[in-house]
Amino acid sequence: MLSFRLFKVQCNWPGQTPSGDSQPAQACIEDDILPYQVIRRDLTETSRKCDFCPQYLTSLKAYILKDLETGLLYYSGPTCAKNKAGEGAISGIPDLTKFTLSTKDREGSCSTGGQRGNGEDNQEKKAIEYLMLRENKLVNELKCSYSVLKEYYEKLNSQGLSRSDIQHINNISAKAPDNLSPLTLQKIYNYLFWIDVGIEKLPSEKTAFLVGVRKTIISKGRITEKQKTSINKWLEHINGVPQLK
Repeated sequence: MLSFRLFKVQCNWPGQTPSGDSQPAQACIEDDILPYQVIRRDLTETSRKCDFCPQYLTSLKAYILKDLETGLLYYSGPTCAKNKAGEGAISGIPDLTKFTLSTKDREGSCSTGGQRGNGEDNQEKKAIEYLMLRENKLVNELKCSYSVLKEYYEKLNSQGLSRSDIQHINNISAKAPDNLSPLTLQKIYNYLFWIDVGIEKLPSEKTAFLVGVRKTIISKGRITEKQKTSINKWLEHINGVPQLK
């Protein structure tokens, strides 16, 4: 499993208090031990703030931290992620942002730059990315769940994967058809995420193209070069939405 470190902090996080009431984020106070683990790098909008500091996640990519005591997930930039989970915690983690381009002028002090780790040589990273895409992120849109992978995904969340599990998952992904290959799923996830953001930001009378191309991507299970060019032409005029690879 990925490494983590313990820190003594007690925070009032944005969201809900233990009683269920909503409240704003407040400063951390040293008290109880709350262990965190960085579980993935994922997409986020510019309107989202880091859950550990007041900075906006303007690079559009966030580190997702899991509180190992409560199971709650938190969005963070690289500095806060390393402060909460350890200096090497953001290296070699599953990355679901591979087809989203970052722009330097959008990065703030809590941006999500940082080490990329061992890249594609990290077999555990590759296996977890594939599980997350097929059994979580795209399962409803693409109907891509597979019983064997679903069992592995449940095991990942309950106890972690063994070396043989990781090898089996990567063997499945290597033999998957083109529409279920790791790169295709990564690309579709990134495109659907930002298409949805674009649809939400645009007036309803200007969403027809994005709504239509979204339906086509889901039905065909792929993105053509022509679609990529057309989608980027639309997205470049929407504030807070990046260009896609």
